[in-house]
Amino acid sequence: MKQIDADMEAELERELSSGPLPRKGFTDQLRKRIEERVDEKEKSSRSWFAMAGYVCSIIVMLAVFTSVVLYSDKTAEIAIPNTVEIQQPQQQELSMFSAGYDLQESFKSGLLIGLRNDDRDVTYRTLYIAPKNDRPAVVAQGSGILVPYKRDFWKIDQLRYETVTDRLEFFAARPASQRAAEPRSIAPTLFRDNPNEKVVHAERILFAGNEYVSIGETNETIAGNVSSPSSKMWTTTIPSLAGKREPVSLSEVLQVNTTAPDYTTHEWFVARSQGRWVPMTAEKAAEATSAKPALLETYRQINAQLPKTVVNHDEPCCAWSELGTRFPGASDSFSSPAKDMTVVSSDGLLLVFGSPDQLSGEPALTIKLKPKETVVMAQWATDHYVEEWAVKTSQLLR
Repeated sequence: MKQIDADMEAELERELSSGPLPRKGFTDQLRKRIEERVDEKEKSSRSWFAMAGYVCSIIVMLAVFTSVVLYSDKTAEIAIPNTVEIQQPQQQELSMFSAGYDLQESFKSGLLIGLRNDDRDVTYRTLYIAPKNDRPAVVAQGSGILVPYKRDFWKIDQLRYETVTDRLEFFAARPASQRAAEPRSIAPTLFRDNPNEKVVHAERILFAGNEYVSIGETNETIAGNVSSPSSKMWTTTIPSLAGKREPVSLSEVLQVNTTAPDYTTHEWFVARSQGRWVPMTAEKAAEATSAKPALLETYRQINAQLPKTVVNHDEPCCAWSELGTRFPGASDSFSSPAKDMTVVSSDGLLLVFGSPDQLSGEPALTIKLKPKETVVMAQWATDHYVEEWAVKTSQLLR
């Protein structure tokens, strides 16, 4: 027995002194030697059944030890470097929303946003927000307003034209794949030129949808020493904005037969109110006491629900009062049809979150707005259109 132990120890000592063992873990040869050693020891004092239990115990213990060694070796090969700091999500105060962007599985929708900047020179830009590596990103952006119409994209151009007496700023639409028209070829067909009057005409986009566009215009006509300012708002179709720009009434849009003034007037427009697109009309058609024309700030909402031809999707993320509790500076919000993306406009920022119940966490994307920028268009892309729009907007927006 002692001779067996001595031989085994001598061989192990030779293997250890010569370098790593030929095979890691619990080898068949090692198992056999241990079994022989235990067998010799137990013959003189224990029964065969007790010996079997003892052998199994040692085998199990060595197998567990070997597994730990092997697991440690493999773990060391894929260990995270010490320079990487794993940030635990900060605990958020629970309210109407659950905590954190981490719960968001993935972003699947795309959002085409049109912005108007009411600075000294009114300008426009379009952003397309879509998933990139499972997180939202601005994948395309450029000047002007790019709108989806039917199965194509149209561009709404801001044009300027001047004569000896007049200064005109107006809009015209075209398929985005075509070149913009020359202002001098369009303006004379839209505006009457009276050499005895000076006219300053300016327009602003109030709303751009998948078929309709709302325009606010101001006019100042000077004849001699008399200045006559005026303003009005009107709505037309995208193709009409490429031609005669004929206004449509709300009754035409709703396809209803009524004589109610709010429905038959052409002086109505679409605007945002507490997270929804709604039809509006001005309390007055003009501000005669103003030294210069300006769009009126007193509006009245028309009691009508806009059809999908005007607004394809317009479901708010949550009650406006609840949103205001979470974002005291919120001026607008948009939620995707799939409820996988929610955008909040607050304090000069566009905050992009996941589903509406993720609003208590950190935004997945933050876009800084210019001081006087407001949203005039929000068009959602779903399914295969998300990628199609990404490709097309990258080509069309510069």
